[in-house]
Amino acid sequence: MDEEMGKPPSGELAKRIGTNKSYISRIEKGITVPNVVTFYRILYHETYIISTCKSLFYDKSGFIIAYNYQKKSSENKITKRAFRVARIARMYPLHWLTLFIAVALGNYVIASGAIDWLKHFLASLTLTNAYIPKADYFFSFNSPSWSLCCEQLFYLCFPFLIPIAKDYKKLLYVFLISAILIVIGMHFTPETDIKGYWYVNPITRLPDFLAGMLLFQLYDRLKGKNITAYQGSIIEIASIALFLALYLYAAEIPKVYRYSCYYWLPVAFLLISFSLQKGIVSRLLSNRILVIGGEISYSFYLIHLFVLLSYAEWQKGSNFHIAWYISIPILFCIIVLLSLLSYYYFEKPMNKRIKTLLNK
Repeated sequence: MDEEMGKPPSGELAKRIGTNKSYISRIEKGITVPNVVTFYRILYHETYIISTCKSLFYDKSGFIIAYNYQKKSSENKITKRAFRVARIARMYPLHWLTLFIAVALGNYVIASGAIDWLKHFLASLTLTNAYIPKADYFFSFNSPSWSLCCEQLFYLCFPFLIPIAKDYKKLLYVFLISAILIVIGMHFTPETDIKGYWYVNPITRLPDFLAGMLLFQLYDRLKGKNITAYQGSIIEIASIALFLALYLYAAEIPKVYRYSCYYWLPVAFLLISFSLQKGIVSRLLSNRILVIGGEISYSFYLIHLFVLLSYAEWQKGSNFHIAWYISIPILFCIIVLLSLLSYYYFEKPMNKRIKTLLNK
């Protein structure tokens, strides 16, 4: 019955998130409220929120990189080396720090011996783990870091995409060809393999980045248009409505498409409408608190799982259990505090030091 409704059986879901079937059954019947970590794992494995966020994240990445570097690079105001140094300085220090924290804490990797453990470690260290379509590789150590493998590929490809991006039609053709090939490949992929090949694999996420670059081309043509605050607000609200409509309909779409291409259209509309910053919603989102939230988002992303799993381990061995509506706000505040400390006292100083060192 569960499978007919597009939902995995209780036993299969329990296996995926590392718990038992009876616990999942009690949650489904409303007898038990899931703890924070179980809720997170269900959210990650069986809802569309995470896959939606990834599409938004990669499209946004293509847009921002094109916004910041495309014209500078084409006008020789920044070299390929300077661009790569800037991206290395931004991405690697915190990644390596959280990787070594995961190593120190232990139990963050499934390996069958010292040699196998070393293979997993080197793959994570060099951000090549997401190319290996096995969950014990791409989710090893600090599991959210798999997405950095995609970012690394995007940064390597970007300087070579700039000549194509000068003519948006060429970039559009490249995007369409790659998108068509990916959709065809998705159609013939068994469900058990879709996460390894279509969700985490950097090569198959490249069209998301290309879509972001295309959106920058559209933004560059629209930014000078005379759009009133009223019109801008209507566009922003319409983009949110489209996004929510397609999100709510997502259960009817095969999972393989939900992992990526299904969200290209609503995410594109959302990004372009808010990038113009003509409406009331985008202005509300421009307040200082949310800007700081954007600045610490990388730290938040790489730190959050340590806090959640540490809390779960503490709860297992403790007789003192905290209700979810109390623990979630507390955990959120702890993650935000650690992210602020990480950003201001580790990320920013290390960014400057690495740029100084590598640009000598």
